[in-house]
Amino acid sequence: MGAIICLLSRHHGSPAEFVIAADLGPISRGCDDSVMAANAPAVRAIDAGIKKLNHDDRLCPKYLTDMLAMRRIHFSNPQNFNDPWDCYPCLDATRAGEPEYRAKCIEVFRQQPLPNLTASELDFYERGLQASPKRFIQMLQTEFREAIRSMVVERWRIYCLTQKKEMPLMWSHYANNHEGICLEFDTSAPVFGNAFKVQYEDTLPTLDILDITGEPSFRILVTKARDWDYEQEYRILAREKRVDEPSLPPVPTTTNDFLPLTPGALTGIIVGCRADFKAIEALVKKHAPDLPVQRAIQSTDTYTLSVQC
Repeated sequence: MGAIICLLSRHHGSPAEFVIAADLGPISRGCDDSVMAANAPAVRAIDAGIKKLNHDDRLCPKYLTDMLAMRRIHFSNPQNFNDPWDCYPCLDATRAGEPEYRAKCIEVFRQQPLPNLTASELDFYERGLQASPKRFIQMLQTEFREAIRSMVVERWRIYCLTQKKEMPLMWSHYANNHEGICLEFDTSAPVFGNAFKVQYEDTLPTLDILDITGEPSFRILVTKARDWDYEQEYRILAREKRVDEPSLPPVPTTTNDFLPLTPGALTGIIVGCRADFKAIEALVKKHAPDLPVQRAIQSTDTYTLSVQC
């Protein structure tokens, strides 16, 4: 069974490998901007008329100094997200009862050598899947699902953003209970303008393992449960250079999870209402003297925040 995961974690080679491991929709291999806009199922920030996007974060002077001095931002690996369903697919089992369908799926498995299984072990394994729809469904819901997830967390990096810079919940959840910071970015910078709006649904994106391309597979990266819709999230999607071929614009490529910031992309920093404003302002001015630093102010009569220079 481990050989199936080995197969799905690869990212070069045969067309069959492309189907299940290489391309998550139109964004995964060097599409130009017009192709991206035409095919992407999610709305981009620039198309939605959004001028600014924000990233809430806990304060770590070392990391803030690195971002300002090195002019780069750190992308997240999806496996570190706080939502255990994030970037997981649901594999369609509605045709699992069809012997012909199971046979086609098994044929996909045969496209690459499986070094962890002997020929007799592979034959026994495949005959079991072919003979038993129940076993086939179990494989879809466990190893195959986990294999796709493993491929996603290996190859993709995500930078999470929101339209909301004054929402108390965002400051509480992501900015260390209002002791952190909020980074403000301009969507005229292409990387931020191409951030995709997250879709909020009741069910996970459903994929057919014989057709893991296009919109359904793209949705793995930009779909969350409706409980999260208060975040109004946008996501920058990037491929990690360590495990993937370089991407072409507009798909950025991270190196060791970092992406360089273009001049003017970062337009300001907001300091949490419980944070040490003077200390953070001094750190920012040391490395980026022209960058505006504002503070979040706690209202005295309503459960709201406001941003003040």
